Amino acid sequence: MALERISTLRAGLRALTGRSGGRVNELNVPRLFLYHRALVELSEKGVAVVTSESLAELCANDVTPTQIRKDLSQLGTLGRRGHGYEVTGLLRLLARVLGLDQDWRIAIVGFGYLGHALATFLTYREERFRITALFDRSPEVVGQRWNDLTVSHVDDFERVLTDLGGADIAVLAVPSRAAQETADRVVAAGVDAILNFAPVALRVPDPVFARNIDLAGELSILTHFLTGSD
Repeated sequence: MALERISTLRAGLRALTGRSGGRVNELNVPRLFLYHRALVELSEKGVAVVTSESLAELCANDVTPTQIRKDLSQLGTLGRRGHGYEVTGLLRLLARVLGLDQDWRIAIVGFGYLGHALATFLTYREERFRITALFDRSPEVVGQRWNDLTVSHVDDFERVLTDLGGADIAVLAVPSRAAQETADRVVAAGVDAILNFAPVALRVPDPVFARNIDLAGELSILTHFLTGSD
């Protein structure tokens, strides 16, 4: 089962960067997640069939009906012209492609304001991502209880993960100066995927996948838009 979980995770992560030889690597995974989230909303409302036009409206300004049809056509023959897509079947397919048909164990390293916010968001909004371990190095934070977890010292990272049977994804919410060293330890502990919020690009070996999220960089895109710069 563990090997199947890792295989699914690697396939999905390779799709983000085009390192897979299959058809999925041609798709834009963030867009597929938008479709999945919209379909969840439709399913909860009892909607049985949805057209690409209706799905595009739920995704707001991010996609067009043509883009949706193009993306979904690469997953196989789905929907019928003039009829639309069967919500339950498409939702099940996208969940499998995105790896959202199973639970993923998340270890968060750095349990300050950002780490705490991420843990809370994932726990109460994303049921497939389970927070299984929390780490920090601050004496004021280590030993604190959050839900049913105790924050461990980062120096105990390898031991704690071994006791837990590992983790699928590590989320790094540490200072930039500590990010690469922390990533190296995460990789050495056998974690194959890293979501990094430190403003530094991580260097990791294949087949480990690291996704870097620079919040200040994302905000600069908005300030560029607001200033009307060419």
